[in-house]
This record gives sequence, structure tokens and C-alpha cells, in this order.
Amino acid sequence: MILQFKTLAGGMLTSGIALIAIVFSAPFSAESAQSSDVVNCYDADRDQVQVKLKSDCTGEAVSKAEAEAIKQRRIDRIRRKLQNQTKPLEPGKRLVSVGTGFFVAPGGMILTNNHVIARCPKVSITTTAGQRLEATIEATSPAFDLALLKAEVDSHIHAIFAQKSDQLTDLPIVLVGYPNQGIAPIKPLLTPGRTLKRYQISKLGVMVPIQADVRKGNSGGPVIDESGRVIGVVTAKIDTVSTYQQTGKIVRDVGFAVSNSVVLGFLGNNHVEVTTADVGEKASEEQLFADARPYIVRVGCWQ
Repeated sequence: MILQFKTLAGGMLTSGIALIAIVFSAPFSAESAQSSDVVNCYDADRDQVQVKLKSDCTGEAVSKAEAEAIKQRRIDRIRRKLQNQTKPLEPGKRLVSVGTGFFVAPGGMILTNNHVIARCPKVSITTTAGQRLEATIEATSPAFDLALLKAEVDSHIHAIFAQKSDQLTDLPIVLVGYPNQGIAPIKPLLTPGRTLKRYQISKLGVMVPIQADVRKGNSGGPVIDESGRVIGVVTAKIDTVSTYQQTGKIVRDVGFAVSNSVVLGFLGNNHVEVTTADVGEKASEEQLFADARPYIVRVGCWQ
């Protein structure tokens, strides 16, 4: 099956789409929707237009011209809001997109996606305590969509990872990050989900497929299991509309994370020593969120 695979560059201002062949290791369930149409669906409450299947549109279907006008109005408003909320890192620079990162080791070492910081002359991180700092890019892996950042901050709380050999099929998970809610959020949010069966993605290595409402801004954030361990890094999602247009199949809320077999190798190759742990006691979503908040950061791309 050929699916549209969408990276999740943050905010409303940037995105990337690539067509990638996905080879499933087990049968994958996708609805048939031969009679469905694709529309520009306008959500009046959020003043937002999204391209959706007609069957999924709970708002008003608008024309392409109307959709473009609404989109531009939103972009202008979001830019003004972001500029009002944060002073430029330096004169002439503006915040163009937002993603997620997280502390992985002492010394201000932060992991995120490469696509979050690619083509960014300046990168910032904002801690959940409200401290904003400029970050330097220490290492990148475009092939695996990973990037290592460093900021001058006391990162005494950092993520704990699962061993890369742990089984990850059909497990409850949470994502903690900055998913787009009509505008890039200032505070981190929790998104629940589950892992799905593993399969291989050409040229990207082993990925962890997840069933969750993955959105722009989740990029670079941790996928956390029930005992609070990071089992992967959010990187992309299946584009429901484009996949339907290509295949006639509906695939909803399926995202992908870079697995620890890749993540731990990337960090080790860059001399970052992380903490790993065996599976422990299950925790509530509230507790998982409370434990993750101190090591989550908002990553800003400035141009």
C-alpha cells in the first residue's frame, strides 16, 4: 500500500510532505471510502479551514478561494500573536514554527526532530518554567529525522528511556508536547494513544507506529509508556486526505515515532549518556504528564 506520509513541522506556518512506500509486517485495517469527497472544511469556532473527507467535516464546506482567504487571515493573526508573546532572539528574526523537544541528559542536552530545526538560522527552547534560551545545534541525522540541541540551562531532570530491545506492540502510551490547537500552544499538552504493530519504512529504519491524534507541533516530542519511559520520538503522521486520494482508503490518526533502536544509537554516537530502565509500575495519565513536564521544552525556529 502507498500512503501519504506527513512530517509535523510546528505551528501553522511550515509543513513537509513526502510519498513513501510502507511495507506492513501484518495486515493493516483501513476503511474503504470510494464514495467520499474531499472538501475544505471551515470550523467557525476556531476560524480554521482543514482539508477533510466530506464525511469527517462537521463545519461548513467552503470554496478554494474562501479557504485561502481564511488561511491567510489566520496566518497573519498567528504571526501577530507570536510576535506579541515573544521578543525576537535578535533584530530582524521572527518565530516561524514551533515543535517539541526534551532534555535527555545533564548539561542542557535536548533531543528533537531534524525537520523542526532544519533551515533555522536561530533556534530557541522554552522550558515549562517559562525560561527561553537560544539553543545550538550539536548534531543532526536527516535520514532518521533527529537533532541534538544544547542550551545553557540546568537540566537536572531528564527523560528515562526504555531499552531498545523492549517489545512495543499494542501498548497504551501518551505523547507530551505542543500540538497545534488552532494556534501553537504555550504550555505542553498530553495526547493519549496506543502503539500498533511494527513495520518498516524505506530508507528511514525501524519506526514505531502509533494510534493517536498526532498534530503539527508534536514533532520531536517523546512517546511515553505506562511506566513513564520514553519509547520513541514523534516524527510524522499519515495524511488521511492524501492517502484517500491516492488509494481510496481512509486511515485516521496514525502517527510514527523514531524507535529507541535508532534514538539510543544516535545519542550514543554523539557521546550523550542517557538513563534507561526496565518496565516499572503503571502510572495514571495525570502522573505521567506531571513527571514529563519538567523535561519537555518548546522548540522555536527563527528566520
